[in-house]
Amino acid sequence: MTTPNRIGLLYPQRDPRFPGNWSGTPSGLAVGVEACGFEVVPIGVEIPWVVNAGVSLLSRSTGRTGPVADRMPVRQLARTVALSRALGKSGLLDGIIAMGTEMYNLDSVVRSSIPCATYDDGTLIQMWRNADSDIRGLKIPVRHLRRWFANQASSSRTADVCCVSTSWASRSFIEDYGIAPGRVRVVGMGHMPRGSARPVERDWTRPRFLFVGVDWRRKNGEAVLESFRRLRRQFPDATLDLVGQHPKVVEPGVRDHGFLPREDQAAQALLAGLFAAATAFVLPSRFDPSPIAYLEAASAGLPVIATTEGGAGELLGPAALTVHPDDSAALFGAMVQLCDSRTARLMGSEARVRAGASSWHDVAGRVLACLGIPDPTPSSTTAVK
Repeated sequence: MTTPNRIGLLYPQRDPRFPGNWSGTPSGLAVGVEACGFEVVPIGVEIPWVVNAGVSLLSRSTGRTGPVADRMPVRQLARTVALSRALGKSGLLDGIIAMGTEMYNLDSVVRSSIPCATYDDGTLIQMWRNADSDIRGLKIPVRHLRRWFANQASSSRTADVCCVSTSWASRSFIEDYGIAPGRVRVVGMGHMPRGSARPVERDWTRPRFLFVGVDWRRKNGEAVLESFRRLRRQFPDATLDLVGQHPKVVEPGVRDHGFLPREDQAAQALLAGLFAAATAFVLPSRFDPSPIAYLEAASAGLPVIATTEGGAGELLGPAALTVHPDDSAALFGAMVQLCDSRTARLMGSEARVRAGASSWHDVAGRVLACLGIPDPTPSSTTAVK
């Protein structure tokens, strides 16, 4: 038997490796697969212009725009056909990792015996159940929701194995989609380490909090600001760095850096400096399936204030303080706790260790192992569950 050497990366965008897709997840998996010693074959989609033009006309007449228009049946069909053709031109593959499967029909795309795994951080049903998830604000007709749910469930049944980031996500695939427990595997969430090989020397005696979240409302930015204002009365030297898309914040102790795109090297260099200088990471999201930002902060040696809503609390275990997004007293208490230099330093050290087992190399190796494809390169861990 020859050694497997080509893995297809299937994602419903033109360039699956673009860092802006899904917080960098497809791009990260590609890097991880390559670190495992395999060639990555991007399988993206280019929807014919005539379909896009037709959908645009229909959108103007029906009011369906954005994600709703993007998931209309005609566009899903076009995307399925385009992905099927792209897969047919990709040559021999030893395995496929498919993502974003609510956007196309995986059963019609993958028609061969190539081992196939899906990778998700949750089900659409889980997201719909939470009032603060992305899709709840879209005002989506129920019939569309049911089609999206059915598409994701069908794709999950088509795949040989459903890989998920957390046990929170695993439960929904089993209970809501009826996937056999043995076909759902928790492989963790990956990240690109923000820290250097050696721990960064930083001043732990001056509290410096870092918030990184594109969606200001869902990431609970206002709650963080309110707690920080209270904190400054007790710790006047404390600072808060804000990164994301939100109205400009100008007030004592706050440094607002705006949105720093993943594909912008200068912006990422600035963000790396913020991770290196901070003493704690605070992101008590109203809802988060498994935010990569927690792992990035942990890899930089930062203790994390995380949310209880979603699977986020699983990523770092006791190396994070979890708070309910509506519990302002708990958030304030967690921030006060991390103003203690010894507590912050010890938790940051533990967070760094835990993040060390969550590189994209680790996650990709676990996904490939689920497909029966061994990783020929050494990794810090071989399995999460």
